[in-house]
Amino acid sequence: MCDQPSFSGQHDAVRGTALVTGGSRGLGAAIARHLAAAGWHTVICGRDPENLDAAVKAAADDGLALHAVRADVTDERSVADLFERLAEDAPPLGLCVNNAGSNFSRRLVSVRERPDGPPLLSPHPLEDFERVVTSLLTGTFLVGRHAAQTMLAAGTPGAIVNISSTVRKGAYGQSAYCAAKSGVEALTRTWATELGEYGIRVSAVAPGVVDGEALRRRSAANERHAAYMADLRRHVPLRRWCDEKDVAEAVAFAADNPSVTGTVLEVDAGGLPARVLPPAGRIPATSTAAATADLPEEAENTA
Repeated sequence: MCDQPSFSGQHDAVRGTALVTGGSRGLGAAIARHLAAAGWHTVICGRDPENLDAAVKAAADDGLALHAVRADVTDERSVADLFERLAEDAPPLGLCVNNAGSNFSRRLVSVRERPDGPPLLSPHPLEDFERVVTSLLTGTFLVGRHAAQTMLAAGTPGAIVNISSTVRKGAYGQSAYCAAKSGVEALTRTWATELGEYGIRVSAVAPGVVDGEALRRRSAANERHAAYMADLRRHVPLRRWCDEKDVAEAVAFAADNPSVTGTVLEVDAGGLPARVLPPAGRIPATSTAAATADLPEEAENTA
């Protein structure tokens, strides 16, 4: 079971332990598999034991070894338990990848015009804002703090790689997500300054829209969303999305290069506009329907 992984084996055959939060699916799973293939003793954590077990099995089917521990990165006790488990029988921690998080797209105030009265106004729910910030920013803080403490206590150098986002500087309908990912960048630069003298490097990888399962599923289910994303992609300099492999390779680069710290590696095909308006005539100018076609309303383990 994922709650009781075995870390036994020849530790000298691997590079050290790499922890990937939110590593049971999507981008986190792709990063974990890439690191395992590169020789890291790779541990994934997440809240859903079934997803963790499925990720371990899928990796094993492809000849890769992943080890799973159930943990909630937003819970301080759960994070402490996670690192206690890592200390029991795993190689020394050499890499921590903070990937876990969720996103719920909302405008600050949604406006729905009505022909027979004043517009309907729907403010951004506080609980949605707090949920996103807690999962993305507080979770990164808690895991990063324990990772740094573990490396410092062992007296071994290592790397922390935080997953930020290319939209951290602002994007339409993304108050919580942008605020959290901007905070992740601030943590990254701060930790790099604090921990550098101990040989601990801290950097971030900022993906753009990731062409993965979540995006394809939402686009298939929502024609308006698919059209909006197609418009958005045409405004990306490379006219393409990044994929999970692109991001995983950037994480590995940040982990391996001894001079990379205190920086954000952009993996976004050239960057995204803050907002793309639909072509004239497709959606009336007075309509706010385009807002509902923005980034996914709910996407677990997003970057």
